[in-house]
Amino acid sequence: MRNMRILKVGMLVLQLLLGGHMQVSAQISDNGDGTCSNPVIFADAPDPSVIRVDDAFYMVSTTMHMAPGCTIMKSYDLVNWKVVNYAYDQLEEADGFALKNGKSDYASGSWAANIRYDKYEKRYYVIVTCNTTNKSYIFSTEDVENGPWHRSVVDKCYDPGFLFEDTGTECKKYIVNPSDDLGKHETYIREFTVDQNYDVTLGKPKIIIDHANIENPAEGLRAEGYHGYKIGEYYYIFMIQGVGWQRQEIVWRSKTLEPGSFEVKRIFTGNIVDKNGKDVMPFTGIAQGGIVDTKDGKWYAFLFQDYGSVGRIPVLIPMEWNDGWPVLGNGGKSVDQIVEKPVKGYTGNGIVISDDFNNGRSRKVYSDKNVNTNITAGISYKRLKKMVQTAPAEEVKKAVDENEYGYNGSNLNLEWQWNHNPNNNLWSLTERKGYLRLKSGILANHIQEARNTLTQRTYGPTCSANVALEVGCMNDGDVAGLSAFQNQYGFVGVKMENGKKYVVMQRAQQKGDALGKVMETVPLEQERVYLKADFDFYDKTDKAYFFYSLDGKNWTKIGDTLQMHYDWPHFVGYRFGLFYYSTENLGGCVDFDYFKVSDEI
Repeated sequence: MRNMRILKVGMLVLQLLLGGHMQVSAQISDNGDGTCSNPVIFADAPDPSVIRVDDAFYMVSTTMHMAPGCTIMKSYDLVNWKVVNYAYDQLEEADGFALKNGKSDYASGSWAANIRYDKYEKRYYVIVTCNTTNKSYIFSTEDVENGPWHRSVVDKCYDPGFLFEDTGTECKKYIVNPSDDLGKHETYIREFTVDQNYDVTLGKPKIIIDHANIENPAEGLRAEGYHGYKIGEYYYIFMIQGVGWQRQEIVWRSKTLEPGSFEVKRIFTGNIVDKNGKDVMPFTGIAQGGIVDTKDGKWYAFLFQDYGSVGRIPVLIPMEWNDGWPVLGNGGKSVDQIVEKPVKGYTGNGIVISDDFNNGRSRKVYSDKNVNTNITAGISYKRLKKMVQTAPAEEVKKAVDENEYGYNGSNLNLEWQWNHNPNNNLWSLTERKGYLRLKSGILANHIQEARNTLTQRTYGPTCSANVALEVGCMNDGDVAGLSAFQNQYGFVGVKMENGKKYVVMQRAQQKGDALGKVMETVPLEQERVYLKADFDFYDKTDKAYFFYSLDGKNWTKIGDTLQMHYDWPHFVGYRFGLFYYSTENLGGCVDFDYFKVSDEI
């Protein structure tokens, strides 16, 4: 790996000498001199929707099958973001949302999050759509950072956007969205009302645009990803469309909401460029997202770019107005890699963190139905082990399933999300102080079926994570470790077979290969082991490397290189994943002492 680092440094120096670019970290897009670098977040945060309330900006993005879901991020400058909340703990409790009975919700869950604020009600609204249930969900709260949220389930509005209109005395609320039929191109609008219990009622949909793509017939991706606004005398609906493989941002505008009154313009078709006007990180273009203003009247677009296996990454684009039309970046043709920070004087640490797994002091209550509830979940390792040894399998299953979504007294840092709904009986930060304990109460055939895989985003251009893992209570057939988690996953971990433990590197051989193949096995004769995964996203290299250590200082590469792919059906960027599952016997546990993340590999 030392030779690889030398080669990489040499390539970077050569690129700079030739007038090329330096890709920046998701954690440090703030350059510290009053400027920031694009992408402003070099990590998976697709479909960004941003609002400003007083001095604070809030953003939501799509989180698919992850739980809790619909991440709420906060910033004071549109550059330095932190995770402050989620809109829900579980979107639904059906089998697919929880990896039960062979079902999953990969590539489904919540899509196309959108956020708005009603200043008269002093209430925040978030909408997401779920392809699994064919419903949309509207969440509302008075406290966006702490909740709780009230949930309304309504008819499906595909890829929806809110359009809130300030009339001077109230906020009229609309949803704009394309057809659920991907072969149709109409734009729909429907007003919705909110009663005294904050339950939402949708009005009837009305077609206001017959064909939303500029080209007719469409020459690429159907126009979708709507974001609606009433600014001045115009209603605006921002959308993404495609021409060939090129992503483009377009906007329709009208002074009324009457059918046939809208006109359209193409407003962004380019990439990020360096100071010499050369494309930085060229791919399929930048589009889909929203716009927002600062307190002093400056405007910005917040759109995303597909960028290989790291995912869909947000880009900050300065925006001006000309004759009532938005003008993005450099005349809509590109955006500078280095831009002035919208608001100066703020710093931050990013949306991916290291963790010593100390239990948090405060509990987040996401749903208003769970206010004033107490601890109802959590089965200790000792109790679980005894049940497995002495009770019938049916009783063990009943105990594991009972109150699985109850509160277990453990409060994770908000940067973490579970792969699908977790079983709160089978993890803990309190059972062993300073450790994340994962317990075995459900059998799984492979990592894609494993409950309670805990994840954070990876980020570019390079990142690394290492963990200390204690495996003294594993059973035969158990697997635990650190994963590069996506459809074509890879991991370094510990397997136990015939009473012996082994450090292994395993990976999928192709798309859909959930069982994977063990690429290398090393006998393990101690109960504490250190695992590391390095990620290289530079120029879409998209490679991951795996290591283990017996002392936490001297690292040995294991297995081969994982060639990462941004695949359907997961449809999210690669994640760091801490996992533990049993293929044969229940009643074990593993303890993660820490998770340490770094920009360097």
